[in-house]
Parts: sequence; C-alpha cells; structure tokens
Amino acid sequence: MKPFRFFPQPDAKRDPDSLLRLFIAIALVSIMVITSLAGYAFYHVLQKNVIDSAEEDAIRVSSALLEAERGRITMVREEGVVVAVAPENLAPLDRQLRKFLTPFDIVKIKIYSSDYRIVYSTEARLIGEVDRRNVRLSRALAGAFDSKLERKEEVKDLAEELKFNVDVVETYIPIRTAHGKVIGSFEVYIDVTKYRQQTTNAALLSLGSLCAILVVVFGISFLLMHSGIKELKETQEVLRKQTLIDGLTGIFNKRQIELIGRREFARALRRREKGLADAEVGFIMIDIDRFKLMNDRYGHLAGDVLLQQFAERVTSCLRSYDSVGRFGGEEFLVVLPGSDLEQTRSVAHKIWALIREEPFRVEGKPLQLSTSAGVATVERGDEDLLQVLKRADQSLYRAKSEGRDRVV
Repeated sequence: MKPFRFFPQPDAKRDPDSLLRLFIAIALVSIMVITSLAGYAFYHVLQKNVIDSAEEDAIRVSSALLEAERGRITMVREEGVVVAVAPENLAPLDRQLRKFLTPFDIVKIKIYSSDYRIVYSTEARLIGEVDRRNVRLSRALAGAFDSKLERKEEVKDLAEELKFNVDVVETYIPIRTAHGKVIGSFEVYIDVTKYRQQTTNAALLSLGSLCAILVVVFGISFLLMHSGIKELKETQEVLRKQTLIDGLTGIFNKRQIELIGRREFARALRRREKGLADAEVGFIMIDIDRFKLMNDRYGHLAGDVLLQQFAERVTSCLRSYDSVGRFGGEEFLVVLPGSDLEQTRSVAHKIWALIREEPFRVEGKPLQLSTSAGVATVERGDEDLLQVLKRADQSLYRAKSEGRDRVV
C-alpha cells in the first residue's frame, strides 16, 4: 500500500501549473500554522508579562506591609522570630490591611506561618487552616517566589463584594527575618482582569501584522515563481517542439512521424483482429523531384523556403487527423488513418496535382516543381511498420525510376 501524502509529490512529468498549485497549498498551510503558533506564543508571552508585573506588585506590597505591620505579624519565641498573629491583633490587623490595600487591585491576601498554617486571611473563615499539600506554598517556604494566573468564576474582594469571571495572579512571597531566614509566606491575589482584553487585542494585532507580512512575502514569492513557471513552460514548449517538430518546416520530425505510424499500425492490427471496420492505414512517401539541382542553382536558403512551402501544401491536402512529417532531406511521410489503398492513392494524386499546378515562389520569382509519391497500405501478414514503409519506399523508387512526377 502506498503511503499517504498530504501534498502531491512533484515529478518530471508534472505540469508546471501543478507546482504553482502546490506552492499555494504550502503557502496557505504555512500561513495557518505559523500564525497559529505565533498567536499562541504572542498570547503566552503577553500573559507572562502580566504575571511578572503582578508578581512585582505583590512583592512590593508585601514588603511594605511587612515593614508596616511586623509587630502584629511576627512574634519572638524561644525558637526565635516566627510568623504569628495574636487573637487580640486580628481585628486591628484586618482593618489596617484593608485600609492599606485599598489603592491596589488586591482582592485577597493570606499569611502563612512556617508550619503551613494560615495565621491571617481577608477571608476570616480560613484562619487556622493548615495546607501542607500546597506545593506552591512549599516552594515559597523554601525561599522561592511563585506566581500563577488563574480564572476564578467568582471571588470576594476586600469590600466583601462578589466579582465574577475574574483573572487573578496568585503570588506566594517568602517572609524573611532580618537575617534572611524564611519564617512564613504571603499569598497575594491581584485582580488582572482589566489586562485580559488588552492582552487579547495585542495578540490579535501582532497576529494580524504577522499574517499580513506572510501574505506579502508569499505573494511576492508567488509572483516570482509564476514568472519562473511561465519561462519554464515556454522553455518546455520549445523543447517539446524540438522533440516533436521539424525546426525548418514546422511539421513532425522523423522520430515523431514514425511513432505516429507505429501507433496507427498497431491500432489497425487490433481492429482487424476484432473484425472491425476502419482497420486500414495509408502511407505516402513523397519526394521533391530534382531538389539537389535547385539547391545548387538557387542556394540552400532558397531550398529551405521551398521545403517550407512544400510542407504547407501537403498539409493543406490532409484531414485534421492525418499526419505528415519530414522523413529526411526533401522526403516526406504522410500517415492516413482509416484509408484504404484507393483512398490513399487519391490523396497522393491530390498532393501531386497541387504541387505541379501552382508554381512556388523563391525571392519573388515563380518556380515550377514536381513531386514523386509512393503509396502503400497495411496488408494481411504485415507484422511491423517497416514492412509497410518499405513498400511505400519501393513505390517511390519506382516513381523516380519511371521518370518522376508521378504517383505509384
């Protein structure tokens, strides 16, 4: 089973236009992939900036809060300074913190002791709870800052009002003694909902700019590729004509007329084996009489003009599905599909008459030409095209030897 391929694979026989279609497909997929990945990256970079900014704000507020309320937040015990809030200090600490935090976008704050216990929270019901499974709190108690953006369906702010669908950055900030020992942690919730639309708009703007740039780049690339494909097609057409067409006369060359002859010969044999009608093919070998003498007398350039005019006249006598090719020098081969011997002879006489009745013109001067033709058709027992062409060539030789200017 052949492997599935999303894109068609180019090959030597592929039409150049398919390369353009392939390029367009690749360009569209590339734009989609690049803009999707870039949009994802833009959004997360901007989101990280929001988190970093909120973390810095939380650290500054916590530091100021610790300096202002150290006496209520910490105590000195036998083991040293610890984070603890005396029951009588909870109410005044709560009032002071709410007043202190009012100018900021902080919706909630917690204070933890080193044993993972909440010693203070703007949500009073949480005071006294122990949260030993909190990995982020463990990082803070180990001395690291930890921030995370989360979407909350609802949250109660410092004014005890419910807010819905809120983006908050939760930041854990270590509480240290004057000697740098970690004795607890703040958990600060900062409302960053207002940055949500700004982040989205900035990401969309960046994404739109990138998409426009990619469209321009791929558009210019398409135009350059289209120009190159056009030149390639023109070159291919020239090469095709060189492969199929005789450069002087504009009709088929020897190789191509032989290929056409073989194809028609094989088709006739198949139809004959099946007992079908129209199982005939006629062949005419035509030669310009005394062409070498005219070449010597008028020059090779004049001879080329004569060959061109001769090919035009032969072509004018044929049907649209007949073929003529330059077989060599001044010799031509005509292939007549579906023609029996009588029909082939009739076409040969038509060509012979047209050649001799109307003078050719070389450098504005009339020149009378004649032609000899040999006719043959496919016969029973023929196994190869060469047998038919040999008979046509022998008939042409007889026409020449019997005085030229005739059809045999």
